[in-house]
Amino acid sequence: GQQEIMIGYSDSGKDAGRLAAAWALYEAQEACSKIADEFGVKLTIFHGRGGTVGRGGGPSHLAILSQPPGTINGSLRVTVQGEIIEQNFSEADTCFRTLDLYTSATLQHMLMPTNVPKPDWRDMMNLMSEASCDQYRSIVFKDPKFVAYFKAATPETELGKMNIGSRPAKRKK
Repeated sequence: GQQEIMIGYSDSGKDAGRLAAAWALYEAQEACSKIADEFGVKLTIFHGRGGTVGRGGGPSHLAILSQPPGTINGSLRVTVQGEIIEQNFSEADTCFRTLDLYTSATLQHMLMPTNVPKPDWRDMMNLMSEASCDQYRSIVFKDPKFVAYFKAATPETELGKMNIGSRPAKRKK
């Protein structure tokens, strides 16, 4: 059979910080791929990436190449957020260049796979991930001065009033 699994970058990054989220997503893809292989299921991972780095954005070619070995297998699905559609697909030359980057990275990942991380590297990533997550949460969720600082240091309020994104600036609780 076939199975498609979506992984999201935005909410995980907001919950745990970028390093911890990226490492958790990497390990989750490895685990899903292993289970799919074990049961003979063709897995397609659907990457819900946004425009900004915090939402999984960034150079698409490098993002595809950085996926765990054996998780792409010639099949890839991505979300392109509203604010990036025009940037990457509005003109023919840009559109073909973007598709070329996705295609070449998918082929390169399949034909020249990256190395599986060594155990000592995994141990270090686990330590760094845990430390970075703890530090991130201690600031973002536990420091009572963080929200006031964030509002004062960024144009968050002004940007929230603009109709420029594919999602609301804030979600209702």
